[in-house]
Parts: sequence; structure tokens; C-alpha cells
Amino acid sequence: MSKPVFLIGYMGSGKSTAGRKLARMLGYAFEDTDELIAAMTGKTIEEIFDNEGEDAFRTLEHSVIRSLTGRVNTVIATGGGAPCYFNNLSLMLRSGITVYIKLNPVSIVKRLSQSKTNRPLIKKTGQDQLLPWVTQHLEQRALFYEKAHIIFKGESPDLNELAGMIKSYRP
Repeated sequence: MSKPVFLIGYMGSGKSTAGRKLARMLGYAFEDTDELIAAMTGKTIEEIFDNEGEDAFRTLEHSVIRSLTGRVNTVIATGGGAPCYFNNLSLMLRSGITVYIKLNPVSIVKRLSQSKTNRPLIKKTGQDQLLPWVTQHLEQRALFYEKAHIIFKGESPDLNELAGMIKSYRP
């Protein structure tokens, strides 16, 4: 049995999409922290942000991450901010293998612009301000992301390569 694999990275970096495929390749279960929060509360992430605020969301997110640390053979897609709040990153680093799916700001903005998912943090950011906002925000969050066990380039991901990196990872 193997430790859980936590996928971290900026919103729109492909954690959920890659996570599902990676889980199938590894023969693991798949969990998405945002989906678990939505199922647990009966609300969308956007509704939680709008009605209860980001702090309430981050508390729920922390609770879900804590509950997943004991999992085995599971790929877990986390929210973009998850590693940056409470002691989430240290929980993930201690209990599993963390993988940072790294993209540059231009790639992220392109993906966010094409995404059908509502992103509460950028809801009020105009398209012309999105690149500078993402660039600055990513720079702040990268301080956390860069501590991952594995840093994986997300622009043209080779999931076979990533699966191999995870299988051969030794702390």
C-alpha cells in the first residue's frame, strides 16, 4: 500500500483532470477536495465563498485535507490555495507524496479564460487584469508550491512520466 498523492498547484493547472487519469493509471482511488466540500455542505464552492466567506471555506478545506491524510492508494486533487493555509502543506508533506503541477502565468490565464468552472477568487477580475493578478498571486503561492516532493511541468504533461516518478519516489 502506498501513501496518498496530493496534487497541488494554482487554479486551472489541471489537478482534477490529471488526477483522475493518474489515479486510473496507478490503480488508485481519486478524490477532489472541492468536490468533497461541495458534497459535504450541499453548496457549490462559489456559494460558500459568496455566503460564508473565504475563511469559512478554508476551514472546511482544512478539515477535508486532515481527513484524507490517512488514505492509501489515493490521488487527491486539492484546491489552489490549500497548501497556503493552516498547516495543510505540512500535513500533506508528512502523510503523502506532494506533486506540484507547475504552469506559467500565461498558460494559467489561457486555461482560466477557457474554463467553464466558476472561480470565486477571480470573479471580479476583468480579463485585461487577469494576467497581472495571476502573476502576482502565483508568485506568493509558489513559495508554498515549490516545497512539494515532486515538481512537474504542467504545460504538456506526460502522465506516464509522472506515474513513474510517483512509483519510484523515495523520501
